[in-house]
Amino acid sequence: MHGFTILRGDLIRGGLKKLPLLKYLPEQNHTHFAYAGTVFGSGGWALATACEELGYKCTLFIAKSKHTPDWVNDLTPHSCELVWCNPTPVEQIKSDIEQSHPDLHMLPLGFDDPSFINYTAQTLKELIPDPPNQIWLSALSGVLARAACLAFPETDIIAVSPVKHVGDCGRAKIIHAPEKFHHPAITLPPYPSCPYSCAKIWQFAHLQASQNAYIINVGYK
Repeated sequence: MHGFTILRGDLIRGGLKKLPLLKYLPEQNHTHFAYAGTVFGSGGWALATACEELGYKCTLFIAKSKHTPDWVNDLTPHSCELVWCNPTPVEQIKSDIEQSHPDLHMLPLGFDDPSFINYTAQTLKELIPDPPNQIWLSALSGVLARAACLAFPETDIIAVSPVKHVGDCGRAKIIHAPEKFHHPAITLPPYPSCPYSCAKIWQFAHLQASQNAYIINVGYK
């Protein structure tokens, strides 16, 4: 496709982030995890499917929105509880839950933890056996960007951010998408992709990506 390769996380139930979570969660010495997120991200779905496969439980605290993602209908009730929260920043939701539910093991926002980043880097190296000259990805917390930088130190990493204030992306070059975060991508890619994050890569990559570049498509729901 256009001389570059799409890493199809949309073909994985739970998306690409589920794969490093399957390695990361067992080392946490817990069997019930909590996570704060939004309907526009894929972290909650990744955690829910990983916990289901590992025999763990999770509680997702998700900010309400007019948009309801498809992955909500893919949650397994016996392993995942979904709690809708008032539409406040996820940082506030996480802080409130940590105070009101000290018994829950709350995972960091965006799974921003050195161990998870290392497992994500390992996953990327397994899925992309030869270092490409360029990788395009979406960046919110910056975790995926830092993992790509770690996995491929000689590769140019381009992070398209759907938010104004993006997290630490390491040495990645950051491009800000013109759409607001809660607005879907104007130019959709020719493959299933989350319209609020990964889909926003396409408007830049299909014109600017180099030959043999990779586009990381985390998921689509």
